[in-house]
Amino acid sequence: MRLLAAALLFTTLGLPQARAHDLWLTVAGDGRIVVNYGHPDDRLPPDPARLLELGPVDGASLRPGIARTIVDGIPVLTSALPADARGLLVARYDNGYWVRTPEGSRNTSKRMAPTATTSRWSVKFAKAVVSAGASGFDRPVGHDLEIVPLADPLAVRAGETLPVRVLFGGKPLAGAQVERGDGVTPVPEKEIPRYRTSADGVAEVLIVRPGQQLLVIDHIVPGAHPALATEDMFNATLSFVVRP
Repeated sequence: MRLLAAALLFTTLGLPQARAHDLWLTVAGDGRIVVNYGHPDDRLPPDPARLLELGPVDGASLRPGIARTIVDGIPVLTSALPADARGLLVARYDNGYWVRTPEGSRNTSKRMAPTATTSRWSVKFAKAVVSAGASGFDRPVGHDLEIVPLADPLAVRAGETLPVRVLFGGKPLAGAQVERGDGVTPVPEKEIPRYRTSADGVAEVLIVRPGQQLLVIDHIVPGAHPALATEDMFNATLSFVVRP
């Protein structure tokens, strides 16, 4: 599965519109927090060793309790969620270095693969709003890339818009495109709804139906350590459920 992930990751590596696999959080019917990875039509098992943070933003880490399991036929990670967990759940995931060599894709840095034609470091951040009326949903948590809702996501209804601000390095990211989906329904790349951020990093995202919502953004910059990777790719998600 990891080799398959590498092949898919590098299908469009080096192009501005390259699509990363997403990391996002949901809550199962039995109250467990679920760590999801991939795309609706390409679900891969998350690697517990790459999961650096998981839990309520102001609570104890849930990483010690994570387990590999299957939810609705999908390989995921889960952990028990405390009954009093409110507000934001957060996660960080270091997907490591990837290169493409004449022999194929490898999970290593350019330093170990000097003949690599392309190279990238990939890191992912996830947030989920899990309790209506809880304060703190609009609080930045300090992730390198994050989507910050400017209104309570759980109070929005179908047909309304949710304003969100995209921050990169703690500063508004202008001209970025926030994608909207649900993490379950496959949508052709060209048909994915996208909402561009303004000069102050704000996008107005139209909510078209109730149920699970997943907002996604990717951002690629020149590698901070060129000897290891020519690109750094950041991925961030925000998930929440809209009531009927």
